[in-house]
Amino acid sequence: MKAREERLSELERSRFDVLVVGGGITGAAAARDAASRGLSVALVEKNDWGSGTSWRSSKLVHGGLRYLQQGEVRLVFESLSERARLLELAPHLVRPLDFLFAAISGRWVSRWKMEAGLTLYDALALGRGRRHRTLSAAAAVRAEPLLHGAKLAGAAIYTDARTDDARLTLENVLDAQALGAVAVSRVRFEERLRSANGAARGAVLTDVESGRRFEVAARVTVEAVGPWTDALERRDDPRAAPRLRLSKGAHVTVPAERLPVRSAVAIPVERGRLLFAIPGPSVTLLGTTDAEYGGSPESPAPERSEIEYLLARAAEAFPSAGLGVADILAAFAGVRPLRIDSSRRVSETSREDSIDTAPGLVRVFGGKLTTHRLMGAKTIDAAATLLTAQGVSVAPSRTRRRPFPGSPGEPLGDLVRRTEREPGISEALAAHLAGRYGSRVREVVTTAGAAAAEPALLRPISPDLPDVEAEVVFAARAEDARSVSDVLIRRTHLFWEAAGQGAGAAGTVAGILRRELGWSQEQEARSREEYLAEVAVSRRAFFQDRP
Repeated sequence: MKAREERLSELERSRFDVLVVGGGITGAAAARDAASRGLSVALVEKNDWGSGTSWRSSKLVHGGLRYLQQGEVRLVFESLSERARLLELAPHLVRPLDFLFAAISGRWVSRWKMEAGLTLYDALALGRGRRHRTLSAAAAVRAEPLLHGAKLAGAAIYTDARTDDARLTLENVLDAQALGAVAVSRVRFEERLRSANGAARGAVLTDVESGRRFEVAARVTVEAVGPWTDALERRDDPRAAPRLRLSKGAHVTVPAERLPVRSAVAIPVERGRLLFAIPGPSVTLLGTTDAEYGGSPESPAPERSEIEYLLARAAEAFPSAGLGVADILAAFAGVRPLRIDSSRRVSETSREDSIDTAPGLVRVFGGKLTTHRLMGAKTIDAAATLLTAQGVSVAPSRTRRRPFPGSPGEPLGDLVRRTEREPGISEALAAHLAGRYGSRVREVVTTAGAAAAEPALLRPISPDLPDVEAEVVFAARAEDARSVSDVLIRRTHLFWEAAGQGAGAAGTVAGILRRELGWSQEQEARSREEYLAEVAVSRRAFFQDRP
């Protein structure tokens, strides 16, 4: 990765075919798609890559079974098609996951409706994945003992996929850069540049780290800013009609031993909504809520009522678990930017993407994590029409078959075994690193010098978790991490997996980043304190009587 100052210099001195504003999953996918077509591309993000809504998802790549209830068959078909594509192109980040659909009596899904929905789901997948199988209530409890005591109306096993949402966003950015894009985080959009005829011709930006203001020229500007879409539009036109309906989704994690589900469990709750219990090596993730949100997209903190709601719904499915607020490790919430439609309930609002154009400008919002690649392609198709009118020839999208940067190109087990042969790398650490970085795992070891020059970097960052200090070095050198929060929330998962949400590791990470990024003592302390403040916001809705 080029030095940040070099990338900033390229932003200022170049004129780009496409400037993408917004480094979440949608903007990153659009930049990757545009670069794959041979266009000159700039991508800017005011914070870290994926730091808004994109890392705050349920960590799933799925067809959207519940959308069948709302008649959105085309969206489900597209999602299942993209699920299959991501399983092939990013197998280290997107992996098959079995789900047990636990239909609770009195909720909105009867046994026949469950069977009909899953049969249609299988058909729309076109044979890409295992077909569902129906279970009796007794068989469901045998498959998932924690369901003992639940009032099951029916059950079934089906397959979708899990992902690391923050890393999926990051690898889109890394691939865009590999294809020639200039991508710089901590660069804030200020205003659109206009030509004499009113067409957008770039943007005025500010380097957040230095405070320096500068202009970037571009033939087409793509605004992919998610829940900030309306606010950005009002800067240009205070009378602009709103486009968004914001929905807030909260999640909690609990130690895996407190909710040791064997597979992911999907639990129907309110009409048209599912609660997921998703197992991981160290935690089980519960989510999500779906409620109208009128606050700032900058700080969508989870609320006590949302946490109590998640625990109450989980108690209906897992009455023997006895989960309580004291079991929660972490809580986080995100804001979904949905397009306004005629739906009365926010949970019934379409998850379709929305793309519109004006001279020199493309705006995109909505959509799903699962369909990010397709959204990026459609966004650049819209930009291509504007570019063609300016005499720029644009090739078709080339991302349909392009593997992601860490795609192993071999069975993951083989990669784990090869990684294990590195000096000082245990089998468990090899599985962890290969599963997170894929084919980039060798770079982690060699860039950090962990196996040879600096064996101390193989020390765990936090007790009982496999993350090691070498990953912090790699994050700073090769993954554009520029703060403790970047590392502990989005390059690793300590924020929602570690005891105390990784607060005890903040000092260690800050010290490593100081050496790697040339920070002063003040910068080191500030980054550590900013992370601890994020932890405090997360914990405010629970553990209110604890330090």
